[in-house]
Amino acid sequence: MPRIHQCAERYVKEDFQTEIRRQQGQYNLMSVRSLARASGIANTTLQAKLRDPDKLEVADLRKLVATIHPDPGVVLALLGYESREIKKLSLVESA
Repeated sequence: MPRIHQCAERYVKEDFQTEIRRQQGQYNLMSVRSLARASGIANTTLQAKLRDPDKLEVADLRKLVATIHPDPGVVLALLGYESREIKKLSLVESA
C-alpha cells in the first residue's frame, strides 16, 4: 500500500519502532527491560520514549544506536531528515 505524504510523520515513528524491535531480536534483547539494561537507560523511561519517539532525547538515542545499531536511515528520518537528504548522505559515505 503506498504511503501518503500527509501521514509521513506517523510512518517515520512506526518505522523507527519496527527497526528497534527488529534489532532487539537480532541482538537477543527481546524485552524492553533487557534493552534498557544493555543500553543504560531506565526501563520506564525507555518504554515511554519508545511509545512516542518524539520524546527520545539525543543522549538516549546515542545509547540505543551504540547498543543495537539500527539502520542509520531510520534514525536520520526520525531526526527530521528527508529521504533525498538521507540518500545523498549514504552516497557520500560509500564514496
